[in-house]
Amino acid sequence: MNEAAIAPEQVLDHRHPALQPLLASGYPAARIEQVLAFYDEPHRRYHNRLHLREMLDTAVRMECALLPAQALAVIFHDAVYVPGAARGVNEAMSAQMLRVYGADVPNASLELAYRIVIDTADHMPRSDESRLVLDLDLIRLAVSAADFERYSREVFVEQRPLVPIADEDEAWMFFQRRRSGFFERLLERPEIFCLPIFRQRYEAITRANLRHAIRSVNGGP
Repeated sequence: MNEAAIAPEQVLDHRHPALQPLLASGYPAARIEQVLAFYDEPHRRYHNRLHLREMLDTAVRMECALLPAQALAVIFHDAVYVPGAARGVNEAMSAQMLRVYGADVPNASLELAYRIVIDTADHMPRSDESRLVLDLDLIRLAVSAADFERYSREVFVEQRPLVPIADEDEAWMFFQRRRSGFFERLLERPEIFCLPIFRQRYEAITRANLRHAIRSVNGGP
C-alpha cells in the first residue's frame, strides 16, 4: 500500500518501541502525538512522519536504545520546517519548541535534547549523545539508487515553490546543483557517520550515492 494512503497515526504514533524510554521517563503520550502532528503539514513530502519512523525503526533494527533525551530530539528535530529558511533557523525554532513542550522531562534531559536538535543543523556532534541521532537523521542517504532518487524528488517538491524556474526539468537541475553543496561538504569529511556500527554498514553506499548525485549535476555518468 502507498504510504501516502495510510493515516499518519498508522505510520507512527507514541507506541513505537524506540519511544518507550521517553514514555517511561514520564513524557506524556498525548504530548508525543501533539508533536508528531506537526509532521503532517501539507507542504511536507520528505520531512514528515515517515522520516521519523524510519529513524526510529533503524534504531530498533540496529539495537541502539535511545535515551529519553535522544528520543525527544528525534521527534522534535524537524518539528518546525519552513522550506527556504536560512541554515539553522528551522533547527533553532524546533529546539525552542522542544523547550515549550518539554516541561514534563527533567531539565538535564531537556537541555541535552535541545543541544542535539541544534546539532542537526550542520550535522556536527558536540556531545556523545548527538552522534546516534545525527546518524539516524542521515539514514535516508544510505539507500538504493532508486530510493535515493525518490527521496531527492520529495525534497524537491517541498522546495519547488522557491525555485523561480517554470520548466520542471530545469527547476530540478537547479535544485540538484544547489543541494550538491551539502553533499560535497559531507564527502569532505573523513567520516560521514559518527558511530562505527553505522560507518561499517552505511558509509560506502552513502558516499556512492552522494558522488553519483554530484556527477549527475556535472554531466558525468
